Amino acid sequence: MFRKNKEMLKGYIEGYYGRFFSEQDRCKVLDHMGKLNMDFYLYGPKEDSFHRVNWEKPYPDSEIKTLKSFIRDSKKNSVRPVFALSPGMNITKFSNKYIQSLTKKILQAQKIGFKDFAILFDDIDQARNAELAETHLKIIQHVSSIKNINKNPLMICPTVYCKSFARGEIKDNEYLQVLAANIDPNINILWTGDEVVSKSISLKNLKDLKSLFKNPIIIWDNFYANDYCPTRFFIGPYKGRALLDKVVEGIGINPTGMPITDSICLERFAISKTDHQIIDSYNIPKNFKFILPYFLDPFKKHQNLTAKKLDKLLSTQNELCIEWKSELQLEWAPFLWNFYFDLILLKKINDGQSEFSLEEWLKRRYSDPLTRTILRK
Repeated sequence: MFRKNKEMLKGYIEGYYGRFFSEQDRCKVLDHMGKLNMDFYLYGPKEDSFHRVNWEKPYPDSEIKTLKSFIRDSKKNSVRPVFALSPGMNITKFSNKYIQSLTKKILQAQKIGFKDFAILFDDIDQARNAELAETHLKIIQHVSSIKNINKNPLMICPTVYCKSFARGEIKDNEYLQVLAANIDPNINILWTGDEVVSKSISLKNLKDLKSLFKNPIIIWDNFYANDYCPTRFFIGPYKGRALLDKVVEGIGINPTGMPITDSICLERFAISKTDHQIIDSYNIPKNFKFILPYFLDPFKKHQNLTAKKLDKLLSTQNELCIEWKSELQLEWAPFLWNFYFDLILLKKINDGQSEFSLEEWLKRRYSDPLTRTILRK
């Protein structure tokens, strides 16, 4: 993948857990990306079994139709569709059978119409050592050798895709050392920063990675992701990533799998819309501004609520949960209800209501094993 006019690439990554776009939802996001003049859409949904769990199986006709529609919608919006495959979960050795399955899957994707590809080795339960790196290099080299692949450099997500996974200094990690020493320098490396969800990604954060790899770096940014905290979502300003355009090839946002919410995230990322502009352009009730601080980003710390402040927040519940009707409200409804339920719980605890049972509350919200653990029963 190459930059347009030397500018940093901006993209969307469908790479989260727990949600899988419909054809219509994916089209909505692509249409919005076209308006924002964005560059690429990486198709790698964890819930697509043909992408990950059953990657070696060819796509059936029904799925091929959906993927062709995705490619048409991408081209219509001048967005490059990237086909991602996660062939690392069940590999024990680089066998002839494995090679055949891998080749057939890539050739099928090419026949469907894909020209750009990503190979993902993220989130696999294997020792992150030199042996694993050597196996991944064989896979990368084989995919690169398939006809027409080398015209558009691959994207690769290594198993060690953030500094915390290196368990020490990046330059000392055995897996990354072997990968960096042998990988084609034209291949793009996907990286999430110091953490899986990074509070900030700075030039300093990337210095050690770039001293090891000569490859272009594309940030896989989980700033807006919420698959790890399913009762929350985040739509705050895109921050903590200044000057990255000077050192990375591009940034892909991996957000929520809710199309309108993701459109908001992309606007925060691509054109830096303000809080007021978001509330106004999406016809969100003005009172949402009072609870917005709790939906800005996963790193914001909040002070203890006074009784007056708590009552003010609770006073917005009826409008935001009942009166407000829109497609966006339908996306947010479960999260808003959870937020207000937590506020009600806090109020009951603060008021010392004798009839309130924490145990009954927990049973309604959590599974029995976790409830027993919390209550230590």
